[in-house]
Amino acid sequence: MKTIHYLLPLLFTTLLASCGSAVSEDIVPEDLAGKKEYLRTKKAELRQLTQDVEALEQEIFAADPSLAPKGVLVAYEAVSASSFENFAKVQATVRASETAMATPQLPGRIMSMKYEEGDNIRKGALVAVIDVEDITTQRAELETAAELAKTVFERQKRLWDQNIGSEIQYLQAKNNYDRLQKQLASIDVQTAKKNVYAPISGTVDRVMMRQGETAAPGAPIISILNTNDLDVVADASENLLTKVKRGQKVKVKVPTLDLEFMAPVSRIGKTVDPANRTFEVEIDVPGKYLRTLKANLLAEVEVLDFAGENLIVISQDQIQQEIDGRRFVFLAKEGEAGPVAKKVYVETGESYENKAVITAGLKVGDRIITDGSRGLTDGQKVSLSQNPIQ
Repeated sequence: MKTIHYLLPLLFTTLLASCGSAVSEDIVPEDLAGKKEYLRTKKAELRQLTQDVEALEQEIFAADPSLAPKGVLVAYEAVSASSFENFAKVQATVRASETAMATPQLPGRIMSMKYEEGDNIRKGALVAVIDVEDITTQRAELETAAELAKTVFERQKRLWDQNIGSEIQYLQAKNNYDRLQKQLASIDVQTAKKNVYAPISGTVDRVMMRQGETAAPGAPIISILNTNDLDVVADASENLLTKVKRGQKVKVKVPTLDLEFMAPVSRIGKTVDPANRTFEVEIDVPGKYLRTLKANLLAEVEVLDFAGENLIVISQDQIQQEIDGRRFVFLAKEGEAGPVAKKVYVETGESYENKAVITAGLKVGDRIITDGSRGLTDGQKVSLSQNPIQ
């Protein structure tokens, strides 16, 4: 008790006065062994003196309770039952709902390409033009052959109409002419493929190839994102399979923009990734946030994992922990001389946003110490206040 510090000097002075010259003759030994023995003796005397002081205090406080020290000021509140919800946090990414690549159908050097990253682009817009010089040369050769085939066919037809010549000559000439016409049509189709068009409207996300580079069939020149429709895609743990439903509203947080909103689940993945045991959850982004959000932003999705009624829920700030891991709180109990702090071990269950469910150790009506519990000892006298301690 703090009063000991005030009574010790008084008792020590009294002891000195009673000992008189005996204390003044107390000489500290010079050798190490003597000093150690001297120190042990003095510690024993101090322990005895402390016990005497405590006994004297008890006698004084019993005779005059007004002199007793006041307990440590603490705040408390009565434990009550309440509802509780726990949300599982899942990492997510903002994605464009539609993405596409503009790819050529023919190999060749890119003659022109005028789009840059971030540019807006419409479906059907000309993205690039591929050099088809080889095809043009082939067409010129075919045109010459086709002109000759046409002349031969027309002459054979006139002869055949006059019953001159053989039928086989006429049919060969006709077949040769028709074949070259089909080859020219095929060349024209190939030539038309020199133009690469945008498959969707949106924003140019990446430029993979530029003017002067050689493109290959199927190799993307640019990638396009349809930013007019965004989704939040989360990889949820398979433990949440029974907790997530299509149409269920979940909370989405975008830390970078300090943005938070509720949105419905639009799609649930049909498979679980064997590598990390997760499944995809897709959430529609409300229209009013489409201009604010950007594709590939990191987000966080909160899915309801647990809900309960009539539970004892307290702040985790009120829970302390022993070295061995056991958790405890302090309750305000009535002692013989007034309120005292009572150490009570508890068991915790679900927790969320600094709140924890107490599954054992507390009951409704218990007075839990909310402020001033740090540093208390079991049975220590306290002074109660229902107002927070400033």
